[in-house]
Amino acid sequence: MKLIILPFFFLIFNLGMCQEKQYQSIKQGDFPEGVYETLEDVLNKKPTSTDEVYFKPSDVKDSSESPDKVFFYFKQKDKKIRIPLAVSHNGEMYFQTYRKYTNKKDKGYDPDQYSRFCKVTSYGRFIYFEENMRGMWSKALLGNLSPMTYLMNGNIKGIVLDLDNKEFNILRDCGDLNGFLKQHQIPEIKCDSEKFTIGELRATIDEINEPYR
Repeated sequence: MKLIILPFFFLIFNLGMCQEKQYQSIKQGDFPEGVYETLEDVLNKKPTSTDEVYFKPSDVKDSSESPDKVFFYFKQKDKKIRIPLAVSHNGEMYFQTYRKYTNKKDKGYDPDQYSRFCKVTSYGRFIYFEENMRGMWSKALLGNLSPMTYLMNGNIKGIVLDLDNKEFNILRDCGDLNGFLKQHQIPEIKCDSEKFTIGELRATIDEINEPYR
């Protein structure tokens, strides 16, 4: 009888372990201060450079200590930081977006302003930030407009760094969000893409991230 019970016990135990899948997660403060050249540097939490930096707000009216969107500069050279993917500064992590690192279906989108870094607003199973993004066709149609008009017509998109698949996903509407949730075995939400707001997206991602902080 003992010989029968023992294998059965290990079978149940292994099934339980499979069901309780462990996911990677990131907490605020996990990234050492510095400039991160590539996605690999970010995932390894190893800055490419630790030279001192400072920032200027993207919006000159934003006088907060940690603005949501900034331009970074190397302090010693007084040179703008253009190419690196991310910067960890004063406990905050900032990203800019590149097609190189985005999901295949999102490669047609670019930010309204290059070399602009966006502050991470939610940590946990996914890293989340927001940027004004446009599809390439939209950008072509707006090519003859003034830069001010172009920026005013930008669309805010939620962006998540998927630590499991090592790529960025641009969440454009609630249908896009549900596709992302389904891919990660997370229950889908009831929503209407015509009415779904960026605030609701933030709240959804924040709720998912909460247990992983």
